[in-house]
Amino acid sequence: MSGLSERWLVTGCCGQLGAHVTAELARRGVPVLGIGHRDCPGDHASVVALDLRRGQDLDAVLRRYRPTHIAHLGGMSSPARVASEPFAGWALNAGVTRQLADYARESDAWLLYPSSDFIWDGVAGRRYLETDTPSRLTAYAASKLDGERAVRGVGLVVRLSLLYGLPLCPRQTTWTRIEAALRAGDEVPVCVDEYRTPVSLVDAARVVVGLGERRVRGLVHVAGPEVLTARDMVVRIAAGLGVEPSLRAVSRRDLPGGLPRPRNMAMSGGLLARHWPALAPRPMRSGPVFGVVIPTYRGADVLGRSVDSLVAQTYSGEVHVVVAVNDGEASTTAAAERLAPRLRSAGIACTVLTSEPGRVAAIDAAEAVLPPGPRLYLDQDAVLSPDGLTRLAEALAPGGGVHFAVPAVRISTGSRVSRAYFRAWRSLPYVRQSPVTMGAYAVSASGRTRWGRFARVRSDDKWVRWHFAPSERAVVSASYEVIVPQGARELVRARLRYQRGNDELDGLNMAHGDGAARHRGVIGALLRSPAAATVFLAVHAAAAVADRWRR
Repeated sequence: MSGLSERWLVTGCCGQLGAHVTAELARRGVPVLGIGHRDCPGDHASVVALDLRRGQDLDAVLRRYRPTHIAHLGGMSSPARVASEPFAGWALNAGVTRQLADYARESDAWLLYPSSDFIWDGVAGRRYLETDTPSRLTAYAASKLDGERAVRGVGLVVRLSLLYGLPLCPRQTTWTRIEAALRAGDEVPVCVDEYRTPVSLVDAARVVVGLGERRVRGLVHVAGPEVLTARDMVVRIAAGLGVEPSLRAVSRRDLPGGLPRPRNMAMSGGLLARHWPALAPRPMRSGPVFGVVIPTYRGADVLGRSVDSLVAQTYSGEVHVVVAVNDGEASTTAAAERLAPRLRSAGIACTVLTSEPGRVAAIDAAEAVLPPGPRLYLDQDAVLSPDGLTRLAEALAPGGGVHFAVPAVRISTGSRVSRAYFRAWRSLPYVRQSPVTMGAYAVSASGRTRWGRFARVRSDDKWVRWHFAPSERAVVSASYEVIVPQGARELVRARLRYQRGNDELDGLNMAHGDGAARHRGVIGALLRSPAAATVFLAVHAAAAVADRWRR
């Protein structure tokens, strides 16, 4: 069955996994209807607000929508809550599942049911396999196993390990609370005697959709490749934030809820990896977050260029993008908020904020929400090649001596005048050696510590570059494409802004300024292409005259 003929129904669509699944389906263009117990603020699916325990209402949705695929991700996921509300827990985790299984049986729909790693007795000295016998140790485990039984023979049970990552829908989660505590320097209690095989929400959503596309049935464990304690995980979160954690070791017996918790809940994901290796979950990432700052001014029509290029990145580390809108226009903010789910569905954290007018004000506002780490400053219309973040991270890695790096610039096709101007510009020795920037530049984590707030200058890229000696700068093998000014009038305006930016910087007397070097070898380079040189010099002359008239 092709994606075009699929109709997905996702219960719990605003839950942590449900939101990622609906976003992944929407990104692939698959029709999807979500069911939540309230309206969803995430804007990633059409949502029906419904109490799943109202069987007639659920039947009405099924008859009207006729889904071909059902991901039943709604339920009661807290063992402590199921213990205190056993009838409600069983109704959501098993009773609703039976109703959906009956529909799937009658209509030949594919049904997925998520079970848990809490179903084990915890005494095994190895990872649990699909063939091992689970335990009804708690009311929660019993409700999940009854749900498994309802799906047997008609759908797919995926036993999920501990899920981690940022939520797509605005909400407080264990992950967000731990991040906030680490950033604030608060002490974090961490369990040291409970073993899990954690899976990111992004990877889990990819598995759900991938197995649904293949209409897999039976039983599959979805487990990460590493066995970790909560302490191990929090240490990695802190490393990603670039902070030193304050941790207090606790036992699983001391955790809230007072319920018996299995010591070992580690599961083997070998079956999934053998049969569908492309879906196998990845290790939990560690290391600093790569922060990406996109100052946005009247960019509603072009912001999608930079956002889509970030979604396509092959980089394996953590990324946090901040889109800082600084034009005061609601339409620009709305466009940024519409694009943000594309990043989040790709596992990239994204924050959209508004700032005071001005590019530098936007950069400062964006950096206030980012943890320490390497930075990429990206123009709203710049298209980064898929290997861009990877190559920049490699160049800026600690110990390499490079602290300022740029991809090679590619010029988007423009007018004949623009093409001639930039052909001459790119031939200049200063441009070829500096390296210069036109829409993307990055600094290392240690390099970013060389200044606090940005100076209020027009040319923030050159101001940053002048913090580093030539030996600390590099051009990486990746590239980025920018839209250049079109036609003589726009070129003159751009040159005028550029010259005023240079004047500001020349007055700062920075240690690694290269103002005088800009003019070396210019005549010889221009003589090699007289036609392009004529356009180049004409634009510069017109800008100089305009600048003199305005003074």
